[in-house]
Amino acid sequence: MTQRNKRAGASYQGYVNQRMRASAWQWRNLCAILFHAAPVACSSAIRRMPDGGPTTQNTECRKANPLSSREWKARLAIRIAKRGQRTIVEHAHHFGPLRIQKALYPDTSGQMDLLLLHPPGGIAGGDQLSITIDLVSGAHARISTPGAAKWYRSGGHPAGQTVTLNLQGGSVLEWLPQEAIIFDDADVRSETRIDCAGDSRACGWDIWMLGRKRSGEHFSSGEMRQHTRLYREQTLLWSERVRLAADDPLRTSALGWNGANVHGNFWALGLPQDESLLQSCREIRRDGVHLGITRFDHGLWVARALGHSAESVRAALTEIWCQLRPALCNAPGIPPRIWST
Repeated sequence: MTQRNKRAGASYQGYVNQRMRASAWQWRNLCAILFHAAPVACSSAIRRMPDGGPTTQNTECRKANPLSSREWKARLAIRIAKRGQRTIVEHAHHFGPLRIQKALYPDTSGQMDLLLLHPPGGIAGGDQLSITIDLVSGAHARISTPGAAKWYRSGGHPAGQTVTLNLQGGSVLEWLPQEAIIFDDADVRSETRIDCAGDSRACGWDIWMLGRKRSGEHFSSGEMRQHTRLYREQTLLWSERVRLAADDPLRTSALGWNGANVHGNFWALGLPQDESLLQSCREIRRDGVHLGITRFDHGLWVARALGHSAESVRAALTEIWCQLRPALCNAPGIPPRIWST
């Protein structure tokens, strides 16, 4: 190799190294510019025409310099109703990088599948996401995400997400986001509140994975705070509060996570007092997953899972959901197609 080629190769390698050392913030904002996801903070309202087709009104977009701030604030509010034989998105309002994908209808029942999109692909220090979903009587929606959520290192600035789910009587909601991956040095604050009125029925889960095992990254610093509350007619039925630091003894204690790095909760409200159904759920087994299920009053069931991979924990909770879905939603337990893509 000539001296000139050596100098050219060294120069190129230096450029590559420099790009690899670029901060996650710069890379994330570059992706946002390329895909038109983050530099624009938008609020829009979607209403339905008589034929059920969507129209956008009162759209205001404010272009911002993506490098001027390290914190992204995003809000998404959705109103879901039933029109004719179908469930539809009657109204949607968004600000910042939170979107909904076009509604999908997996069968002829009129149930709607909806995907929530967060184009940046991850939540970093200082980011604050707010999601509010209202279901009108008669609506049936199954809501998920196209991939795992990622909580990046926070750099001393906590990141937060607040989810509020409001159900009118006679509505059905299945809240099934894919797992959340907590990177090393992340500071996570997550809150979920479910308000069920009348005879509404709902189920959902949250799955948390500490660190990135396949990448060799452990959750050695940082903290996770997570709070879930479930109400029926403004009466609190279940509250789960978790505060887990990276060095918390509960991570290795037999009374806590027992060395596992993945934890999942599944809850369902509106189920019958069916002993055979409860027993069939308790017989579910998955290699490497510790699984338990409890039945409370008011038709509330809660399942918990601990494991070492998000795939195995999600598979165990999915099997429980498949068992309970016919009784809860009068629909077969068939997972959304997005989970297998």
